[in-house]
Amino acid sequence: MKGDIPVYEAQVLAGLQQFMKCLAFCNQALLSIHKQMPREVRYVADVRRWVLTHAALLLHFQRRVDPSAPLLTATNLYGLIEDSSLVSPNTVTNYLKEIQNFGYIEAIPSQDGRVRAYQMSAFSEQMFHVYLSVNLEALDQIDGAGRSEVTRATPEILNHMHPIFARLMLQDAFLRAPPQSIVQLVSTTVGMSVLNEMTKSITESPIGDIERIEIALDSANAMAQRYGVSRGNIARLLKKIEVENDFGKTGKKSWISARLVRDYHQWQARKFAHVSYAYVEACRQHNTTNAAA
Repeated sequence: MKGDIPVYEAQVLAGLQQFMKCLAFCNQALLSIHKQMPREVRYVADVRRWVLTHAALLLHFQRRVDPSAPLLTATNLYGLIEDSSLVSPNTVTNYLKEIQNFGYIEAIPSQDGRVRAYQMSAFSEQMFHVYLSVNLEALDQIDGAGRSEVTRATPEILNHMHPIFARLMLQDAFLRAPPQSIVQLVSTTVGMSVLNEMTKSITESPIGDIERIEIALDSANAMAQRYGVSRGNIARLLKKIEVENDFGKTGKKSWISARLVRDYHQWQARKFAHVSYAYVEACRQHNTTNAAA
């Protein structure tokens, strides 16, 4: 605990009865965002892009609260994530060019004319304020601590919060290298939304010797239309999970493995634990900065 706002450990969080309410809220909100902005969501929808995007945002928001912090450049971005083994220097350079072409980052003048430096566009900042706000509101479903109300009134807290949150996430090997049961889903552009679809009807964590959990899942065609991809894309993804015995059908009913559900809950619990700490620390930093001004 820090002050009156709880800071959670992942194992404790996953065991709370209210955690399912937190997950359900977050899933529904993020699925809605993906339906509205499928192109934009793809930049955090698989593990490699997720790492790149959060590392880029870390550098950007760090400078928003401390102008002396390092610039967002290809070299600085690669330096943050080179130990993840997920990307090469060329991958980083190509990623920055791609998101600049889409208008998600903007070139800024640098003292060294040979160095290309960037900042996030106003649209990108807003997108990730929304992302953090959804996660804070989801956490509020557990304890009613009012984090989302505070950040609506004082959105500057989110500028402090993102670098703290991103650094914790990037250092978390469990999040960077997800378990086998969900790795296929979180390693593709649309997979995270399919995972959310698979788990959105589950109201409690599996206990005992349960191996399979019946779920309500739309057809591959319906999900493909919803997320702007081909039916074959969804079908191939589902087949990969089926081969691992983590998804299947019995007659007209779909099921997922208890292993997948437990791993997914732990994966999400680690994220929300980082959210809980980052929020409290961001409030402290924001208050300290204001007091010194």
